[in-house]
Amino acid sequence: MRSLSLLVVLVMVTAGCARFDDRLEAPFTPAPGPGMDAGPPSTPPGIPPPTSSPRPDEQDTPPATGPCVDPDPAVIATCLEPAVAVAGLGERALVAESTGAVKIVSVDGPPEDFGRVDPRGGRVAAVAPSPDFAQDRLLYLLVVGDGPSRVERLARGDAPRTVAELAPAETGGLAFVDAVLTVGVGSDVVRFPGFRGIGTAQNPEVVARDVGRITGLCTHGSELYLAAVTDRGAVIRSADRVIWTWPDQRSAGGCAAAQDSLALALPDGERADTLALTGGAARGQPEPLAEGRYGRITGLAAVGDGVLLGGTTNKSGGSPVPTDDRAVILPQAAGGGGDART
Repeated sequence: MRSLSLLVVLVMVTAGCARFDDRLEAPFTPAPGPGMDAGPPSTPPGIPPPTSSPRPDEQDTPPATGPCVDPDPAVIATCLEPAVAVAGLGERALVAESTGAVKIVSVDGPPEDFGRVDPRGGRVAAVAPSPDFAQDRLLYLLVVGDGPSRVERLARGDAPRTVAELAPAETGGLAFVDAVLTVGVGSDVVRFPGFRGIGTAQNPEVVARDVGRITGLCTHGSELYLAAVTDRGAVIRSADRVIWTWPDQRSAGGCAAAQDSLALALPDGERADTLALTGGAARGQPEPLAEGRYGRITGLAAVGDGVLLGGTTNKSGGSPVPTDDRAVILPQAAGGGGDART
């Protein structure tokens, strides 16, 4: 996979505005899913089929308007509850709201409801598709903040099932590393090598301890990375060493990984930073993305061919605008700025 920092350049910003009109279809298009293999609807009797599709500039349909229509073409889902976690799903993406709902989003249509877990008095902190999602259609969510942290398995149309309970925590992360369920809660990371999606996840193995307050896990191939907050600030790291620290940032969200770059969501900084890697070590300074444009970016994932997708949490601690909270393809920051949320 190419570098995230290179791929994000494909979605450029000119004079403080994102330009996505001719760049979204290739890197981020819907993948086959439930109901997506059906053929087009038949033509009603008496109505001849069109000979060709009208050109975009020939259509008379006015642009969509309404309270949940965002004028920014980089925004692909609006009016969400705080979008604390996002995850790639082929060429589409999952968005998990803190209140328990999970949606599938893409650039080609409205969000599709997948299901919901009950966070009780807590909140959802992470979401990940099963390694065999194309066959089993299962998702896994981490719920924190209400007694023991819980990993919930969710199938469309079925009640969620608790597959693991871990130590109480207020934040965490979840991912599959080489198809093994891996969970970070509090300051520890564990894996469940014997879990195959059926029954309960048991006999956890410790991957890392005392790494800080974990806020996200991300993977590239067999490599696992952690986003966390320590007494030295926000960090992104592997299980055994810190790769970069942000001393001025006391919050962190999700992370995204590629072969030669990492990205970290910085909610209080209202941006995501990308960091180039060489041999697993940082190369140069982090590059800010979308700084000040969408508010508190918390969820973060690489989708499709590595385009970065962010989820905002402006309804919980930010300054929401009418279309918040949102899922947005992150443009590269360009000089000037101003708050594009308005």
